[in-house]
Amino acid sequence: MNMKVFFFFICLLLVSCVAQNEFGIHRYSKSKYKIEANTNDEAYSIIDTNSIYKFIKDKRINVSQGSVQPFYYKFYSNGRIAWFDSYLIDFKKDPTLEAKKAHMGFYNFNGKDFIVQFYNSNMNAAELTNEILSVQNDTMILTKTYTDAEIKSYFFKEIIPKNVNITKPDW
Repeated sequence: MNMKVFFFFICLLLVSCVAQNEFGIHRYSKSKYKIEANTNDEAYSIIDTNSIYKFIKDKRINVSQGSVQPFYYKFYSNGRIAWFDSYLIDFKKDPTLEAKKAHMGFYNFNGKDFIVQFYNSNMNAAELTNEILSVQNDTMILTKTYTDAEIKSYFFKEIIPKNVNITKPDW
């Protein structure tokens, strides 16, 4: 009897660490994130939760130019943020912005910048990343600083058409 209970808890532990939804996208436990979801209402006067933010370009200092696939950020009003790969955003073909197809993340507004956390994962490991986003008019700037290098990524706000169905995050 004790072995059955032991194996049950081991299975429960393994299942609770990382799961995938029906689209094969990883869903991590909220407890793995180090920030709390945003509760500062001032954030919503700066970001637009009815828009998506499209990656435009990188400015790299002391970093070799690599190829970056375009992607989008979508902020939700409950402190959640989605990272959509570009091939998922074509409102002419599919009038649904399905949050279950996006990488999950959380954001918090500290009064000046947005702190964003995502898990970058591959088949071998998952790493929690911290990003700092600042917003200037309709442009959002993501700055990643390294010891001797810096990357600034620029995003432009695009209004989501009224006919698009926006689903709620599943995290």
